[in-house]
Amino acid sequence: MRKILIAAFICLLACTVTAQNKNGDSLKNLLSHTTDPVDRFYLIEKILENINSFSGNADSALSIDLLKIAQQQNDAAMLASSYNWIGIYFSLAKGDNATALEYYFKALPLAIKTNDKRRISSLYFDIALVYLYLQNIEEMLKFNQLGRDNLPEKTHSLYDFMLVQYQRGMATYFLLKNQPDSALHYAQALMETSRRAKSLIFEYAALHLSGAAFAAKAEKELAEIYFNKALALTQYIASNSAIWRFELGYIPYLFNENRLLEAKEQANLLLNLGNKFNNNNLMLAGAGFLRQVYDATNNKDSAYYFSRMEADINARIFSQDNNNKIQALAFNEQIRIIEEEAKQANAEQQRKQNIQYALLGFGIISFLILFLLLSRRIITNTKVIQFLGIVALLVVFEFFNLLLHPFLEVVTHHNPILMLLALVCIASILIPFHHRLEKWATAKLVEKNKQIRLAAAKKTIEELEKDNS
Repeated sequence: MRKILIAAFICLLACTVTAQNKNGDSLKNLLSHTTDPVDRFYLIEKILENINSFSGNADSALSIDLLKIAQQQNDAAMLASSYNWIGIYFSLAKGDNATALEYYFKALPLAIKTNDKRRISSLYFDIALVYLYLQNIEEMLKFNQLGRDNLPEKTHSLYDFMLVQYQRGMATYFLLKNQPDSALHYAQALMETSRRAKSLIFEYAALHLSGAAFAAKAEKELAEIYFNKALALTQYIASNSAIWRFELGYIPYLFNENRLLEAKEQANLLLNLGNKFNNNNLMLAGAGFLRQVYDATNNKDSAYYFSRMEADINARIFSQDNNNKIQALAFNEQIRIIEEEAKQANAEQQRKQNIQYALLGFGIISFLILFLLLSRRIITNTKVIQFLGIVALLVVFEFFNLLLHPFLEVVTHHNPILMLLALVCIASILIPFHHRLEKWATAKLVEKNKQIRLAAAKKTIEELEKDNS
């Protein structure tokens, strides 16, 4: 019965893979007939997202095309996306952790500037993955949680695709901290979300993470079921990173079950993939597992050979130069965050002061207008009231601009055209109100001036009559 279920599972997966490949082919065909650079940019993004959701990798040529268009358009959001995809290529395809971090940290302030939550969360999750490769799980947890804090709205088309990255990261973290119950909670949530997102690669992650969690709980039968499903799916996974994650849980399970021959096969698969793509992360894991296999079988020569290989690769990944570069990048990012927070605090303080000045200015102008309207002794020219009315209108407009500016930036995503349209809408509401108020004030002023003149005329007549008498 179990074999029948696994066979049905494989057939379902094959159909999913075929559908994803067709979607990717249709996008590429559309790209070949598209000439507008902006349209090409967003099409390339969709192609890369399709590749990434299926294989977890990035195409270097397409990533470079993105960067060229972004530089031509001089668009911050486009540049952030381009640097992100180049970082993904270095991280997942090449295993170059330091260069990947360099591009991620280069993209992050650009994404923050445009308030692109989808891109911000993506960058934090990608940075967390690099720290997982570097075996720094506390930094991985920090950036994984930053990714969660910057998830896009639930209505966003890629919300589930971002959420699964958080869930996968948390399940991995708790497995490494030997907390299988918490790991299983996130792995099961990952399974539900990956099916909603129709993401093969994250369903694969949910399967092997569940298997690893059940193995850690000593529930061998359930662990075997989940690992077998993941193993059946491996042939459809083109992501080096995803396979690395799978083997990271599966090979230790094989060791615990004393299935050394299978462990050796899986370790060789990792090493061969690492050699094929010149990926240090895969080669390091493969060599380390093979050393353990030969240690367990008391094959000292082979164990020594792979021990030396592991040490050499380890030195390349964790060399002093690489460590210095990574530490410098992390330090620069901390400085950038501190400076940005200080800048935002100063800007907010300045905005509050400007609002207070605007209110003060409006209050003074309103007082002058009311004084001139209500004064029973001063004859005022209507042009003075009209001038003060225009000044008051400008002050009120500036007040609303200052008050609503942060909200408009979020709603319009810093798009200057949308910002302008929003301000025009505010002006279109204020101007009719100003005209009515000005008409009322002018009428009031004319009536007041008439009364002052009549009173003055009566007084003059009375004085003349007294003189004549």
